[in-house]
Amino acid sequence: MATPSSDDVAKLVGEIRQLKNNLDESAIDREEIAQRYDAALQGLLAGGEFDRAAWDQLTEVDRAARTATLASLKQTLLNAIAASLVIRVAPGSIMFKQPASNGAILFLTVFALVGLLVDLWLICDNWNRATSGKTVVENTSAAAAVSPAPSPTSPAPSQTPSSNTTELRGPDKPTEQTVLFMVMLLGGLGGFLRLASSMANYVGNRQLLRSWIIYYILTPFQGAALAPVVYLLLRVGVLNPANTTPGTSSPTDSLNLIGIYAFAALTGLFSKQAIEMMAEVFSTIFKKVNAKDALDKGKPETAKAKTATDDAS
Repeated sequence: MATPSSDDVAKLVGEIRQLKNNLDESAIDREEIAQRYDAALQGLLAGGEFDRAAWDQLTEVDRAARTATLASLKQTLLNAIAASLVIRVAPGSIMFKQPASNGAILFLTVFALVGLLVDLWLICDNWNRATSGKTVVENTSAAAAVSPAPSPTSPAPSQTPSSNTTELRGPDKPTEQTVLFMVMLLGGLGGFLRLASSMANYVGNRQLLRSWIIYYILTPFQGAALAPVVYLLLRVGVLNPANTTPGTSSPTDSLNLIGIYAFAALTGLFSKQAIEMMAEVFSTIFKKVNAKDALDKGKPETAKAKTATDDAS
């Protein structure tokens, strides 16, 4: 490979600078482009212009390597412009590549903590109803047991103090609505866990961008919405045996409720994998059959019948 002249390199550097200026207002890949630009032109610029003296001091091997790097950078910039890979975003937009503010981080932290506590409280409050169909009822007995009127010689009457007791009341199995509500709660719980874990990692690594705030807010709701869909798929396939016990009084008698609730929580925690699983199920059910048209299949048979008729005649 011939060593490029300083004029050729100066022209190449000028083209790269022009492309860089065209993309400099972009918001998403600006930092990456700036890093590659600075690395490729390190030591070759003086006052913003190509430094021929610095170029002449390089060895032929270094010149060839720097020329290849500059050519690669130029092609990258051209591809970015041609394919519109870089999106121009106003600095005031939430999509602008900028670290999340302290207020946004505190809001997400409070949102995650409050959401977790409320979700856990609702799960505990509805757990008995969602597993056994029964609810905890407080039974307050205010009546006091009084013995018969005492005689002058008998001791004073004894009284039984009132006591508060709890008991389980309700049907033997949970209703469909109760199971579905618990599935949604556990899907939301998984979403809150995913929110808290991911946000803590990104904040700890100082990489949380403000464009991810909407994603974190929607994560628990995504988990709560995905969990019923996965529950329906599992209901007809995995967790509902084909041979149910005849004469059962409730449609939830044959369900593995604990398994359903565990899958619901995992759906919210791993929503991306759940969506990919549902995509595979959809593509399997509605898989295209690469078969010939029915009319094409009938043509050979028609030709054979015609040949047999001709032979018979």
